[in-house]
Amino acid sequence: MYRYDYRVSLQVQHPSATSADISARLDQERTFFRDVGTDLVAAEGRLIRVHAVTRVGFELAAGKDGWLMDAWPQVVAFLQARAEVIRGLNQEGAGLGLRIGLFGKRAWAGFELDDDLVRLMADLRLGFQLETYFPDAPVASEADDEA
Repeated sequence: MYRYDYRVSLQVQHPSATSADISARLDQERTFFRDVGTDLVAAEGRLIRVHAVTRVGFELAAGKDGWLMDAWPQVVAFLQARAEVIRGLNQEGAGLGLRIGLFGKRAWAGFELDDDLVRLMADLRLGFQLETYFPDAPVASEADDEA
């Protein structure tokens, strides 16, 4: 089995709070955010009013040439330490979820979700999203050209 790169993040969508407020409450640095009411400028300069909710992401764990299972203790500890804040965000109408990105090189090595993590995700009403990124296999004609 081949090792792979991975990234685990917590994604929050909130109907009214700012990303800075959510970041302060979770005591975590934002890696991505768009605040509710923020206008986006299109390429031609016109304003697009698309942000009806605040979207903010926080990186919880990342690894190069590793195993995702090694990240679970860190992710569980982060979520347990902030369980009350997460429950409060849920009560305010926020949607929260874990996003896992896997970046493979040759083959997917696979992983298992930690039992404590699964129970905690259910208790905190966290969603789950898995994204896999693997290189495309060479097209037969391209492989013939190299020979």
